Amino acid sequence: MAALICGSLAFDTITTFPGRFAQQILPDQVHILNVSFLVPTLRREFGGCAGNIAYTLSQLGGAPIVMAAVGADG
Repeated sequence: MAALICGSLAFDTITTFPGRFAQQILPDQVHILNVSFLVPTLRREFGGCAGNIAYTLSQLGGAPIVMAAVGADG
């Protein structure tokens, strides 16, 4: 049976960070927190609420139909 999925479609930007955030944040300076992280990889994947729900539903054997607004970059 088909299911209509209404929601957003977007590009998710996925990064990997090889360390632990706890190693980068100093507890005695958390009141002036200002950090930046070097990430070795950066990739774009399809996502958004409707996209993620439809993907998962299809992996479970469902038949999703997505209805969403898409911007000029879509």
